[in-house]
Amino acid sequence: MVKEAGALATRTQIFREILREYDSLRTKKAAELRERKAVLFERLPRLGEIEQEMALLGTKTARMVLQGKVDVKDIMDQLKMGQKVLEEERSRILAVHNLTPQLLEMEYACPKCKDTGYIGTEQCLCMKRRLMDKLYDQSNVRDMIKVENFDNFNFSLYSSTPLKEEGISPKANAEKLYRRALAFVEEFGNGANLLIYGGTGLGKTFLCNCIAKDLLAKGHTVLYLTAGQLFRKLEEQRFHREDDEEEAKEWDQELLEAELLIIDDLGTEFSTIFTTSELFRIVNDRKLAKRAVVISTNLGPTELMTHYSDRVTSRFFGEFEQMKFFGDDIRIIKKYQKK
Repeated sequence: MVKEAGALATRTQIFREILREYDSLRTKKAAELRERKAVLFERLPRLGEIEQEMALLGTKTARMVLQGKVDVKDIMDQLKMGQKVLEEERSRILAVHNLTPQLLEMEYACPKCKDTGYIGTEQCLCMKRRLMDKLYDQSNVRDMIKVENFDNFNFSLYSSTPLKEEGISPKANAEKLYRRALAFVEEFGNGANLLIYGGTGLGKTFLCNCIAKDLLAKGHTVLYLTAGQLFRKLEEQRFHREDDEEEAKEWDQELLEAELLIIDDLGTEFSTIFTTSELFRIVNDRKLAKRAVVISTNLGPTELMTHYSDRVTSRFFGEFEQMKFFGDDIRIIKKYQKK
């Protein structure tokens, strides 16, 4: 399901959400530990006494260190000896009752980072996986890429009959565009941008989803928006969120910093001076930042020049590689094949 534009979150908001999830997870695990201990200490009171004695031992040691009456090394040796005696007694009690020491320890979902998301200053693998999972959701393509990916591209839906005006058949053309999309993924980051155009139902969105799926799988950040979503969100930020400048800045940052921005169905939005100027700003800013853009549209070159300003179309034809789909509507062909 494609999210509404208003539901889109910036990367900063996603990161904060993940940190809250870690906090909630630690709180939950701490509560579970308290419950286990309460049950265990009721059954075996001596275990509760040992825990209290160990806590008091630590407090007593800290007080002696602060008072400075005894050599610190001697104090620490006494602490270690006292802890060892209590730990050995606890282990014996647990062993007699066939219980594991882990019952008295926090059970972390990720023992490596102890459910903080970080090992030192480095992000833990579990944090990276959570971020990637959220970015799949944020890209708006999670459900679509389950079926719309390179593995499921069906060339048999395209005609093998060459079109005189194109000099190639729709099938051969689709195979060529497929190979180019694969190369775009393999060579991602080399400065290439794609303008995928052609009539409705020819596979443009499908190819965009293929690109998104493979780049997400490689760990890249992909922001996937329909033109309608994009411009509705921008209008909301510019004209209805005067009291939330921080969110507007984060949204602009997300549009600029996502490694790939995919704008699907360009030309279906309600065109205004605002949408045209914003489109130029986004494409131009991303060009300067060397961030890739993939655009799909039903509009051909002549229609694009009519629909958008010269400075926008000059970017399209000067900075984007053009990939034209043609042939019969494959969605109709699919529909009849199912009957």
